[in-house]
Amino acid sequence: MTKLLLIRHGETMFNRERRLQGCKDVPLSDLGARQADACAGYISSFNQGRITAVYSSPLSRAYMTACAIGKAIGSNVVTDDRLKEIDVGALAGMTWDEVELAYPDFMAEHGSDPIGTRYPGGESVDDVSARARDLANTFIRDHGNETIVVVGHAIVLKALMCHVLKLEVANHLRLTVGNASLSIASLSRVDGGVHGKILRLNDRHFLEALRIDSPPKKVLEE
Repeated sequence: MTKLLLIRHGETMFNRERRLQGCKDVPLSDLGARQADACAGYISSFNQGRITAVYSSPLSRAYMTACAIGKAIGSNVVTDDRLKEIDVGALAGMTWDEVELAYPDFMAEHGSDPIGTRYPGGESVDDVSARARDLANTFIRDHGNETIVVVGHAIVLKALMCHVLKLEVANHLRLTVGNASLSIASLSRVDGGVHGKILRLNDRHFLEALRIDSPPKKVLEE
């Protein structure tokens, strides 16, 4: 069994301003850096040498979060492009209100098919799901019976959880992973496929204890 400690990056100013980020390289805000340190401290408190690797999206908001964790547990960070957030193409940096005005045709298509519709010049959720499937298989192959840290973004992490649970990726809309949250999954290969369960989802108690949780409003995830 492979255990994944799934961590979303800390807050960015785009998160705070409710702007789509996608693959735009937006760094952590001051609050996001504090969240990353708090998450790192919590991971370190129960590590006890069990964590064998730290993987991260190469985008700076995730990499900065992963580096805080790597420093706390004494591990190098390995980047993997498959952990990047969904590429929203031309919409990066825009709010949804701005998208509705500038791209009405996309909004209509996205409203009827939010999973298969590609962002202008970008990806669809189905595309991200394919990346997540590859990641699950890689982690099982390379880290059997190990515990690893995986730092990424909302859509790709939720797509990965859907694969673990054998759910259609459309179910990612029913999941929430806040900034600097910890979710834990266990997975293994059974009859040639990925089989597993989610042991913890969107745990942020270590942020709440320090009063560095994000405001209680719907978080823009892309």
